[in-house]
Amino acid sequence: MLPVIALFATTGIVAAAIGVGSVLLVRHIQGNQSTPGAPTAAPGTTSGAAEARALYQQAITATQGSTGFLYHAVSSGGYTQTIDGDAGQSEGRQQITFVASYGTERFTLLLVGTTVYFQGNAPAAEDQLGVTAATVASVAGKWVSVATGDGPYSVIQPGITAASQATQIPLTPESSARITSAGGATATRISGIVPATTNLPPGTGSLDIAPRTDLPITYRSTISGGAVVLTFTTTFSAWGTAPTVTAPTGAVAWSTLTTAVPPGGYGSGGVATSTPAPTATPGAV
Repeated sequence: MLPVIALFATTGIVAAAIGVGSVLLVRHIQGNQSTPGAPTAAPGTTSGAAEARALYQQAITATQGSTGFLYHAVSSGGYTQTIDGDAGQSEGRQQITFVASYGTERFTLLLVGTTVYFQGNAPAAEDQLGVTAATVASVAGKWVSVATGDGPYSVIQPGITAASQATQIPLTPESSARITSAGGATATRISGIVPATTNLPPGTGSLDIAPRTDLPITYRSTISGGAVVLTFTTTFSAWGTAPTVTAPTGAVAWSTLTTAVPPGGYGSGGVATSTPAPTATPGAV
């Protein structure tokens, strides 16, 4: 999910924040309306894997086609991370708080066209952008433009748009069931396996979707490795609301900063080792 990756040295597991979501009341939806699938089971009963897969695919399609939505994602069990986002078809924003070895990172990301604008505190600028400790004080709190091809771009850009957020709720469905929330609202819960990735072992997860619209309500997953148990919860709201994002004025280009790839890579959270001597990029200041 996020582009922010935390390194858990005790187990060798790298955990990426995945998913988003909130609110049981689904608002007006624009964009592609999914085709209703097979009738869902009555509350308290379950359906087979084939129906669960169909429902999940409809939810993914509805997410990808939405004009926009809000989401709130929380991960815990290692480095705690919180993401509040506003996703659109080609633009969006994220506000992220991430506890890492650099300290508590707080930063905002804006996607405008193909450029990501970053504004964050000193720990975030060091970890996410690779700004050196000697120069980070002059960068903290300022807007930095990160263009396609810049070192941190492939880490901070994914997850901001609606289509990209759809990839942040991975699940291999095994069953689905009608559920009733504490507030009395009815939803469909799709349960299954969270597939393994290069850096993460498989886990278990579920996706609650709204009847008739197939729109995600809440995504949850649990991934275990050694003594570490990672939990992710994302809630979605304000479906069909496109974000309004404009490029901030006075942003400095990342390519002009003095940077070095952080230990473990951009956005890794850092490790308790000495930082390599920085290499200034062309035109560094």
